[in-house]
Amino acid sequence: MRTLLTFLLGVGFGLLLALLYAPQSGKKTRKKLQKRAKKLQLEVEAQTEKGFETMSEWKVSAEELVEDAAKKMNGKANDTVVI
Repeated sequence: MRTLLTFLLGVGFGLLLALLYAPQSGKKTRKKLQKRAKKLQLEVEAQTEKGFETMSEWKVSAEELVEDAAKKMNGKANDTVVI
């Protein structure tokens, strides 16, 4: 998450510098910025989706571990003999 934030800050800073030193007209610069912003948006969406998929996989793994642990605990509880 920190890497993504650092990346986004770097992109923002780079865009600001590009605006200050751009040898193009305002119209061309705005069009270029729109393209870059769209590309960045798509990258962020893809990374977000990938993150959600990873979290979903972790959730399934955690649920399986809990389920296995519960089965083991129930099995041990049934094995105990009460006198």
